[in-house]
Amino acid sequence: MRKSRPSCKTIAEAAGVSRMTVSMALRDHPRVAPQTRERIKRIAEEQGYTPDPNLTELMRYLRKRDISKEEPVIAILNGHRKPLSELGNSSLQVRKGAVERAEHLGFKTKDFWLHEPGMRLQRIVQILQARGIHGLVVLPVGGLDDVFSLPQEDFMGVATCGVAARLGFNQVHPHFYQAMHVGISNLTERGFERIGFCLTDGEDIRSNHLYLSYLLWHQKNIPESNRIPPLLKDQIGRNQLIDWVKAERPDVVLSPNSQHYHWLNEAGFDIPNDISFAALAPGIETDGEIAQVRVGYRKIGATAIDVLKTKLAHEQLGPTDNPVVTLIRGEWNEGSSVRKARKTVAA
Repeated sequence: MRKSRPSCKTIAEAAGVSRMTVSMALRDHPRVAPQTRERIKRIAEEQGYTPDPNLTELMRYLRKRDISKEEPVIAILNGHRKPLSELGNSSLQVRKGAVERAEHLGFKTKDFWLHEPGMRLQRIVQILQARGIHGLVVLPVGGLDDVFSLPQEDFMGVATCGVAARLGFNQVHPHFYQAMHVGISNLTERGFERIGFCLTDGEDIRSNHLYLSYLLWHQKNIPESNRIPPLLKDQIGRNQLIDWVKAERPDVVLSPNSQHYHWLNEAGFDIPNDISFAALAPGIETDGEIAQVRVGYRKIGATAIDVLKTKLAHEQLGPTDNPVVTLIRGEWNEGSSVRKARKTVAA
């Protein structure tokens, strides 16, 4: 006859206590005297007791539900110097994806601007603690100056860009290196040989320098005559772009800024006949006109909520030694701004 599995009941009978006392002792509840806890744990070990993970999760959920009858709240943190209404479209799309996913899962969301006039970070932390808000989603920040510090013991956070990842939180952001690979690979397959790349210093920092890393690898594997120096500036103005195009003569421009496409049009370039253009993970994703590598910013926000939900369900608060990094892959989307692939004439 198969031996029955040890349970709280068998441990309680051996220890001469109630099953509730056994359950509390195995969870190190302070209401059980230390000597009693140790005795119960010793008996459990002698019996070969191991907790049922499914039952443990169910009981944790029931206890949390009994404690709070209100919908749980996730804080969405804006670490920019600008208020939410002035953020770029990519940050707003990340927020929209997070809010939609949170509502679908039964969470409420609350926005916090960390640079709100008259509001100190310490005060925001006090508000979060007082309201019992433990889950944080950090919107993409503009640069290193916007990275802030939070006491992590009471929180579990997910950062949605490479810069905010320096907080030590779990991370969800674009797969920058792979997105660059998708863009350049699709352009080379269409016969483009002189690919010009534009990037601001801020965009370089936000990509953790991975765009330029891939470009360096690509240029090492093409003829030197086709290696165009990237246009890398603190800010790229209209005249700087046009002067660079005229001087370097790329046959296609790849840039994170879709505005560059319109500047080329306004300067009289016949796109895609004179020059082609493709956008790399642009903040505004469009169909048909501009060829682009999309990363899906709303998907980034939604995935951040999924990661956060899992951590909160396991009550995994505080800093983590090995943050989870989830990378959202880019996908090529056709557009009329890139000419069709040249047909190869059969010999």
